[in-house]
Amino acid sequence: MAYLRLFDWYQTNKRDLPFRKTDNPYHIWVSEIMLQQTQVDTMLPFYDRFLTIYPTIQDLARADIDEILKVVQTIGYYRRFRMLHKGAQYVIDHHDGKLPEDYFKILKIPGIGAYTAGAIMSIAFHKPYPATDGNVIRVLSRVKMLEDDFRLDKNKKKLNEMNKELIENSNNPYLYTQSMMELGATVCKVSNPLCDTCPLQEVCLANINNVQQNYPKMSPLKTKKEIQYFTFILEYKEGFLMRKRTEDLLHGFYEFVQIESDSLNGALTQAQDLGLEIQILDELQPIKHVFTHMIWQINLYRGTISNITSPYEIVHDFSQVPIATVVKKQIKQI
Repeated sequence: MAYLRLFDWYQTNKRDLPFRKTDNPYHIWVSEIMLQQTQVDTMLPFYDRFLTIYPTIQDLARADIDEILKVVQTIGYYRRFRMLHKGAQYVIDHHDGKLPEDYFKILKIPGIGAYTAGAIMSIAFHKPYPATDGNVIRVLSRVKMLEDDFRLDKNKKKLNEMNKELIENSNNPYLYTQSMMELGATVCKVSNPLCDTCPLQEVCLANINNVQQNYPKMSPLKTKKEIQYFTFILEYKEGFLMRKRTEDLLHGFYEFVQIESDSLNGALTQAQDLGLEIQILDELQPIKHVFTHMIWQINLYRGTISNITSPYEIVHDFSQVPIATVVKKQIKQI
């Protein structure tokens, strides 16, 4: 690995990002959680706002989870924030409110896996533990022309061991982690990599052989499961009938009456079984909402109702409850 060229390139070309200006382990933890499945430009406003409201682990730990979800309610992938909240409470209970400078102790914190633990250890504490994300997998698979299928966990673990050896030999864990992440994000991109500007171009086997687009090797993704729902926006006494979700997906967020069914009549029958007598007023535009592992096809209706049954409640002000993006799409049609 051409460490000096890599580090010089990073120092000259790194993006001006707020989480690069701190060695506060908590702030770095928050940034890494927010960057999971989210682009930098999207997460930055949330990062600044989040740390303004919850500047310390103590502030986050004692916050109400519903309030936290309202702060991040359009960023997506909300389970990570529930786990971040649980993690903060764990740090208060087990480590006096300070992230430990111990990799294996950090791994025990709820919501922290090997990648996040490695990022905290190398960036905040300058310890040689690897942070192997998709960017790093892409860089190393091209530099080494690795033929492994990186959809498979066993191959990711093998590459993580390679990355561990590289960071241990780098003499600067902080710069190594930051440089590799930045290289993958800005130069060694998925499509149209900028190989002419890459500090590793002379040692990159994929570049030398002009086969960059063939790496990393990835088996095809499984087809996403599609679910058909009938969703009813029901008015009741100047409010709307909603419930707080208890399912893992979008847990804690509010939704209208949503029923899985192949037909409208079937959905209305299920609603009656729940004690809901729905009077439909309008058929609205259907909505397609794509999650990481599934697709919701939502048939949307507006109507009224004359009664309330548990677990539903009346919401008068949408700004007072956590609302996920898929429901915000529905609200726009009211």
